[in-house]
Amino acid sequence: MMALPPSLTPKQLLVHYSADEWEEFIYEWVMALEEAEYVDVVGMGGSNDRGADIAAFLTPRKTDGLWHCYQCKHYDKALGPATAYPEILKIHSAVAEQQYRVLPERYVFVAPRIGGSLIQLLAKPSALSVGFFEWVDKNEVRLAQEYAAGSLQRALDLARDSDFSRFEAGNLDKILQQHALTPHHVRRFGTPLPDRPARLPAPPEHAPEEARYIQQLLEVYCEKWGCSPASPHEAQAHPRAGRNLQRQREAFYRAEQLRVFARDSVPPGTFESLQEAVYSGVVEVEEEDFASAYARLKAVLAAARDMQLGTNVLLQVVDPDDRKGICHQLANEDRLTWVQEDEQ
Repeated sequence: MMALPPSLTPKQLLVHYSADEWEEFIYEWVMALEEAEYVDVVGMGGSNDRGADIAAFLTPRKTDGLWHCYQCKHYDKALGPATAYPEILKIHSAVAEQQYRVLPERYVFVAPRIGGSLIQLLAKPSALSVGFFEWVDKNEVRLAQEYAAGSLQRALDLARDSDFSRFEAGNLDKILQQHALTPHHVRRFGTPLPDRPARLPAPPEHAPEEARYIQQLLEVYCEKWGCSPASPHEAQAHPRAGRNLQRQREAFYRAEQLRVFARDSVPPGTFESLQEAVYSGVVEVEEEDFASAYARLKAVLAAARDMQLGTNVLLQVVDPDDRKGICHQLANEDRLTWVQEDEQ
């Protein structure tokens, strides 16, 4: 995880990114643009990107249908017209040569810094078009060398009929606001996690997805207090088993809530990494010999509560019930077992 120096904001930190890091950041942002309703987003950058670093498709027809182009530029100085014009020519050439069937509906320049002169031109498409063709005239000899015979003229013919309002600049403040809502933001900038939702007032009715860990608990209660392993209601009615079952179910649902929170707040695999850390820390305890399954259960839960869990970013918001609940998630998958067969 990239730690955020106290003196730098995310916006300031982005200025120091490499070109590849910048493109990865923009890809994460585009992937999260739910209001755009993209059916897919593809990174197309590289030395032969054909005028598009990131392509976002609005239909299954991809670049044969409606699509948006995000062109990533990361330089030491602000992005200006002299850098934008060659990219405008490149995308028109790609379509004129049928590398793409149609021009993107939107073409967004994204850079840490965009100069005022380019921003003003993008705000007035007619002026952008005039400036582009003036640049072409001034660079006619060089462009004729860079483009194959006839291809430059085909690109310019297409550009003359093109709507230059498709070209725009990404607003970095807005990009950061939207990126902050993605699971990638915390990892990338080391910012604090958002607040977790409030605890559930009580666990819901027994659900099929929690059947296995509850069955394991019922077997513990059968051994400890003689409750029927086939009857959750009998365990619930028992003065001690009932309270224990209530606490374990609360912990399980607390961990399930953490799983959902992680899905929405941190990169994929972060919660699973925490689960694995808990498992690694308690499995040796679970395998020890105990006088009873109840003793094993208590020992494993205590170990989970007290163990060191490394540097997982979720530890900012993990509480003791999460740790206990993760043990029940593992028991739900039979990775932890309270009543050992050789002890029955």
